[in-house]
Amino acid sequence: MLYSPKDRSYEEAVNALLSLQSNQSVIIQSTLQRKNDKETMGKIILEEMTQYCKSIDIDFDKLSVIHVAGTKGKGSTCAITESLIRNQGFTTGLFTSPHLISPRERIRINGEMISKELFTKYFWICWDTLIKDFDTQLPNYFRYLTLMALKAFQDQGVQCIILEVGIGGRMDATNVVPKTAVSGISALGFDHMNLLGDTLPEIALEKACIMKKGVPVFTVASQAPEAMKVIENHSKLMESPLSVAPTLLQYNFSGDIGLKGEHQRENASLAVALANCWIAQQKHIPLNQIFNSNNNNKYNLYNSQINNYSSEYFTPLLESFEKGLRDCQWPGRAQHFTSEHFPNIDFYLDGAHTPESSVVCVNWWKSVASNDSNTIHAMIFNSTGGRNPNSFLKPIIDSIDNKEIPIFNLVLIPTLSIGKAIDNKYYIKEIKNQSNNSNNNNNNNNNIGSNVIPDKAATIQPKEDTWEDYCVNRYIEISTNNPHPVEAFENIESSIEKIKELGQNGKKNVKVLVTGSLYLIGGVLQTLLKEKSFT
Repeated sequence: MLYSPKDRSYEEAVNALLSLQSNQSVIIQSTLQRKNDKETMGKIILEEMTQYCKSIDIDFDKLSVIHVAGTKGKGSTCAITESLIRNQGFTTGLFTSPHLISPRERIRINGEMISKELFTKYFWICWDTLIKDFDTQLPNYFRYLTLMALKAFQDQGVQCIILEVGIGGRMDATNVVPKTAVSGISALGFDHMNLLGDTLPEIALEKACIMKKGVPVFTVASQAPEAMKVIENHSKLMESPLSVAPTLLQYNFSGDIGLKGEHQRENASLAVALANCWIAQQKHIPLNQIFNSNNNNKYNLYNSQINNYSSEYFTPLLESFEKGLRDCQWPGRAQHFTSEHFPNIDFYLDGAHTPESSVVCVNWWKSVASNDSNTIHAMIFNSTGGRNPNSFLKPIIDSIDNKEIPIFNLVLIPTLSIGKAIDNKYYIKEIKNQSNNSNNNNNNNNNIGSNVIPDKAATIQPKEDTWEDYCVNRYIEISTNNPHPVEAFENIESSIEKIKELGQNGKKNVKVLVTGSLYLIGGVLQTLLKEKSFT
């Protein structure tokens, strides 16, 4: 039944938006359909999105879009790209997902999340128009926000739109844009396998399907060979000239960037290439006024139509680019959060939604954890979407066993509000099935192979009543070499209270790693910001 709003307020806009979220049975059925026939479902989804865009008067000829897919770092890449282009003086629109606290975070204009007034305005414009044209058959939550973003960016007249793919690429709502200025593919790994496929080549093809005919595309040097081969083949099919983004050092840039962690430098290198490519296509702008400012006359050797990209054409980097790299911030990714009332408690938040991201998170944690008896170390963790918790936890446990990071004095696994309506037994069963399939495929040596972390829990009949209990037991099983306390909590608030208890006497420092689902990161941030004792 279609939601009936009480008024046209911002609060009712959010309530109406939430009503567009699909229930779990619909998600499961849709997932099976999309995985079994990706090409057909992709066409259907994009046809529907095209009709929605037509309904709200989206004119794609007026939009200049940078489109970014990937498994790891696509959101950070988009954020850095936006910062680079905005610092060069262009107006920007940035669409990303998921949000941490407010859905307004997903739509940013000139670096600032969309105001409540504009969010409300464009929500009801889309609502009224789509109901008139499609009755009760409204787009789901993510598609609706995609439409809102495109409408807001168009009406606000931004010069450059940066779109982050939600899931995959081929079947994603953002792929509705028929012609982009440039495409980017960040590092690929294993995520959303129930939707995208069980092998890295399958996943890579779904991501590569954001390429548009003749449009330049960039990717990163760390791409796995089997993924790179798929990207290369699809770029040839689409006649999309492909380049690997040079490293920051190849631009003679070794300075700090705003996003912490060594992995962010690769994301930044992809962002620099995307931004340079987009700027080079702005024929109405006297480019010599831009690129000559870095005392370089080689920029005009770059031709985006053949994408003969070279770092030497843009070395040294523009001063505005260096500023954009330094100033970029992206909450929830390698973020350090402190409290003035509890100066001895430090929170380190890093969303890690793939096994590869967990390794990156551990490397960052190594640089901030303390090997002294005066520091208490704790971890708050949870995962969502039926992702195998062992895949995330094993790199952490291995680092503890190898004495690369300290043992956690306490591991806290709080229930997430998003998980309260989810059938946990379904996801536990799916993890067992995926693990068994992976083991069979590994034996046949024709599937994911060494990229899958074996799941010790796969052979254990789950008896847990909740997902959090399941995660607790998995953690206990794989931390037998260095056992330490792990406990499920009924909500995020109670886990934060426990952390505050650890630091109350003030005699010891407390360092807390918050990792796993971005929904967890957002919930923790929201709780900390609500606390009067935290700033």
